[in-house]
Amino acid sequence: MSISVGPVSARIAAPPPLVYQMLAAIGQGESHDGERTEVLQRDGDELVCDFWTTVSVPLAADRLVRTRERVTLRPPDTIEYEHLDGPVRGLKETISVSPHPDGGTRMTYAGSYEPRGVLDELRIRLLARPVLGRVIREHFDDVRRRAEARAARSRVFPAPVPLSPPR
Repeated sequence: MSISVGPVSARIAAPPPLVYQMLAAIGQGESHDGERTEVLQRDGDELVCDFWTTVSVPLAADRLVRTRERVTLRPPDTIEYEHLDGPVRGLKETISVSPHPDGGTRMTYAGSYEPRGVLDELRIRLLARPVLGRVIREHFDDVRRRAEARAARSRVFPAPVPLSPPR
């Protein structure tokens, strides 16, 4: 039985091609707080990467967690991730971008996990799923800020008309 993670969506005042380009530039952005990405292999649109991500776990100190993931770029709008190693090995994730009906971009995350037993299922449902949701929302907020700033100064991807408040 597969366990769903998400969906998580964000609205961004920047065009979908710019947002996709930023998401697909794996390992090329600036890092902070020890977070980083290392591309280990690349074969066309398929990569194997190590990601170091700061994770806040309830009742514990923040930790820098490494995951090894197969990343498949599916231009112009989808990136797929499969966790090969790390605390959620086997997790499959997709991030997609699409035009938002009110302008800009809708960025959406969805994940699925096949637990390997009852204890693994409890760990995913009670601990990993809430942590993953929080990490994705923080990541999406970071992408939103950077994409909107880049669109504001871009000649190739000009910013759309400002968005009305979210509904």
